[in-house]
Amino acid sequence: MITTWFDDDPLFNRYYPYYADYRYYFENEWGLPPHCDERLFEFLSLGNFAAGLNWSLVLNKRAAFRNAFHNWDIAAVAAYDASQVIRLCHDPNIIRNQRKIKAVIHNAQLIQQIQCTQSFEAYLWQHLNYQQLVLNCQYFSDLPRTTITGDQVAHQLRQIGFQFVGPVTVNAWLVNTGFITARPDHRGIIPTPLKPQVAVRPSLPTRTPHQLGHFDNPHDTRLQ
Repeated sequence: MITTWFDDDPLFNRYYPYYADYRYYFENEWGLPPHCDERLFEFLSLGNFAAGLNWSLVLNKRAAFRNAFHNWDIAAVAAYDASQVIRLCHDPNIIRNQRKIKAVIHNAQLIQQIQCTQSFEAYLWQHLNYQQLVLNCQYFSDLPRTTITGDQVAHQLRQIGFQFVGPVTVNAWLVNTGFITARPDHRGIIPTPLKPQVAVRPSLPTRTPHQLGHFDNPHDTRLQ
């Protein structure tokens, strides 16, 4: 049971602790490093679908998204073809935006390429120089919509071809997944150095021709 939280967090105040899914989300996920590429992919994709909408709308459809996208299995989603896109565009339980659906599949393919040399999590820590950003905010409204950390990751992901990774979306995603930690109860802070003895720099996938987290981002125009 959480006893220390932001007084002005509307999602927390509305749903916690009475709704089981939200209770699990706040107690076990928000701001806590998942150490799981599938969870990182899930939250990145949910942020994608939340772009221009709001986070609670997407979270309320979370189970349906898991069902629709093979429980966010990266290899399975990366292999989706046109028939799967049609299936998803006709699924009334999710947000049926073809552009966003195709972006999720495309991003899964890029993550799969990264995983040829290291985990997606390790790749992200490497580009953050193994440094977790710790935010100490008294109020939820004080949480910044963007940070230098988020901007750097958004730029890197765009450079290698990721889609729907604007600075606001990526910053919220990093807060959601603990690369940036802002929990009032101070859980999620990584106490030991993350940098390995030998850092392996992956071969980055080439760009093809072709947001969170818990923040709403209807005005983020830098989504690609």
